[in-house]
Amino acid sequence: MGWEAVLRQGEKVARYADLVDAGLSMSTLRSRVRSGRWQRVLPGVLVAHSGPMSARQRWRAGLAYAGPGAVLSYRSAAHLHGLRIVERDVEVTVPHGCRRPPSGFVVVHQALVPVVCVVRVGLPCTDAARTLVDVACRLPLRGDVRAMVSDAVQRRLVDVDDLRAQVDSAPPNGSRWLRLTLDEVVAGARSAGEAEFLQLIRRARLPEPEWNATVHTASGSYVVDALWRKQRVGGEVDGMAWHLDAASWEQDLRRQNHIHAAGFTLLRFPVRRLRDDPLGVIDDLRAALCVPQPPPHLP
Repeated sequence: MGWEAVLRQGEKVARYADLVDAGLSMSTLRSRVRSGRWQRVLPGVLVAHSGPMSARQRWRAGLAYAGPGAVLSYRSAAHLHGLRIVERDVEVTVPHGCRRPPSGFVVVHQALVPVVCVVRVGLPCTDAARTLVDVACRLPLRGDVRAMVSDAVQRRLVDVDDLRAQVDSAPPNGSRWLRLTLDEVVAGARSAGEAEFLQLIRRARLPEPEWNATVHTASGSYVVDALWRKQRVGGEVDGMAWHLDAASWEQDLRRQNHIHAAGFTLLRFPVRRLRDDPLGVIDDLRAALCVPQPPPHLP
């Protein structure tokens, strides 16, 4: 393969050594870099044009710098898998024992456990479950972990069983929020709001409902976030955008009326109220479920 083919294959990104091995003289290479026609973007890595790099060229440059066996990982792989997380630097993971210092816009991680490589849009990266675990273990807030995991599971970007296997091998340090969030997802919470609702119900020691349960009515079947079937009470968490348009709002009203007509009381809680008025939410649920208030704490 000639050096022109090396550049084509790498989308104009290549290592100096690969170009020289393919027949380009080092003097010509250095001349083009000095003249500004090409750019040295990382140690031993260039891009064969003078303009800004595209996102793909940044990823390719990071892989080229990290060397054989490197894969895109963490936030870079999250971007490729469609996870809703902001990428800052290009992040790559190299096999255990390979030492490659960070440089420029590239962060290098060493794999403590073997990496399963998958290919997304022609680029090697960690699989979705491993990627999510890597990122989540570095998020400091439980709410951020919950939002990312719930979103990924709901959009079927990651399989729950695969995620559980990855969590089992994750180091205890840093994975606490992730383990708790996975328990919520397994229990039936499909969104960050539902996970907060679940946590609130358990903290208040209310009866455990059926999660994402089906209610059969004369007009069809509907899924309710939380259902106390014996008490014929349902609870739902409404996100910020649940009533954005008139058609959706009317459809939601019909659904709610059908559930009421089937003999169920349906309580609706905006996500904001779960956070701003948790005691009020619990009081509403206690009243609907006919659960007495707990006795006051005696000193």
